Amino acid sequence: MRVVFVDESARDNDFYFFGGLVVDDASIQAIEAGLNGVAKLVADNVAGFDPTAEFHGVDMFHGENHWDLVPVGWRVKACELAAKVIERSGAEFVFRGIDLNRLRARYAHPYPPHLLTLAHLLEEIDGRMERVYGAVAVVLADDHHSANGSRRNLVDFKIGRVPGYTQGQLGRLADTIYFGPSHASRLLQAADVATYFINRKRTITERDPRARDAVNRIVKRIRNATVHEYIWHP
Repeated sequence: MRVVFVDESARDNDFYFFGGLVVDDASIQAIEAGLNGVAKLVADNVAGFDPTAEFHGVDMFHGENHWDLVPVGWRVKACELAAKVIERSGAEFVFRGIDLNRLRARYAHPYPPHLLTLAHLLEEIDGRMERVYGAVAVVLADDHHSANGSRRNLVDFKIGRVPGYTQGQLGRLADTIYFGPSHASRLLQAADVATYFINRKRTITERDPRARDAVNRIVKRIRNATVHEYIWHP
């Protein structure tokens, strides 16, 4: 059995993304211990930093919330080390996105983008469970306002498909989608960091060369753990 930690990300009203971090027992332990170690390192060197602070890509990049007093050099280092933890953990990362402008142009009444992107991600993971592992997976996601709808739709995906969008039933995803708070889960935080930085690399042209170089280094490590990365342009 595998566990999939899922996080979502958007770029304005132009793109919607989901990332899924596929882990086994060893990679779960490696990521949890690794991120705790990075947080402790920051706390040991930055006065007032809480070592239980959440790894949240946008906050780390922009210096917000728990990361507001952390100097930019340490924020970059923490992001790079978090990506290194993911890279070396043995986890696999799956990234799916949708070009929302093209979706609206092609379909008068498109399937809700949040659920459609989730369907694409789950279909890809389901296929990987079938082709590579011969195993089932349990899906865990960050709390979201449409949690109940996502649970309902996973049931629908398992017995049918999204008409015109996905190929068939999902047979390798167990039970339902479980939701929990990301601040309490280093694995959900790792999925967030990976999803945020792939999003940023795909959608933002960095004006500052230092930011560009840092994002490139972070994304290179995340892509070393990535087994599927695709944006659908309908």
